Amino acid sequence: MNHHDLLTQLGLRYRQERIKQKIKLSTLAVRCGISIDTLRAIEQGNDRVRIGSWLTVAQALDLASPWQGLLAVEIDPFEEYDRQRELKENLKKTRVRS
Repeated sequence: MNHHDLLTQLGLRYRQERIKQKIKLSTLAVRCGISIDTLRAIEQGNDRVRIGSWLTVAQALDLASPWQGLLAVEIDPFEEYDRQRELKENLKKTRVRS
């Protein structure tokens, strides 16, 4: 499944949930702070819509838990610090000085 098909399916899922909850398109758009056109584009699976808008609609429809599941991996702050430090050191090594 390519990204276009995936977003189309996700948009349809959002639309089904909105209809199931008996929420008007305009009402949901206002709740999410987005335009009706943006919400319509999300429901159609448009890949030009900002991901933040997709997430906002997911939260409003109580569909955010799968998104949050992607973040379930705990990050050790010490390992992350070491990783960031190593990246900076590598960047310094690769800089060209003139």
